Amino acid sequence: MIVFNTTFHVEEEIHEEFVEYMLQHFIPMSTKSGLLTSPRLSRVFGREVEAGHSFAMEFHVTDLAALERWNREESGVVYVPLLEKFKEKMVGFSTVMQTIS
Repeated sequence: MIVFNTTFHVEEEIHEEFVEYMLQHFIPMSTKSGLLTSPRLSRVFGREVEAGHSFAMEFHVTDLAALERWNREESGVVYVPLLEKFKEKMVGFSTVMQTIS
């Protein structure tokens, strides 16, 4: 099993709108094809260097080939509206992990 995680840091003033967008739009668009499954949005706690909130958006995917297919065919439809909506008030980075046990 592959875990596809994107960690976002959003400004304080938009964090509630960001969570609502993720739940109402981002997750349904991301899982529409069935390549990404088991969505989980989590708040990340820790020392914040900058003001705001951090969130981890996690999905499961069967293998790297399926993730590459999703990235190639679907990620633009998901990420472009997110980036247009929140612009410079949000930053993020993705990690790909393999579940060991």
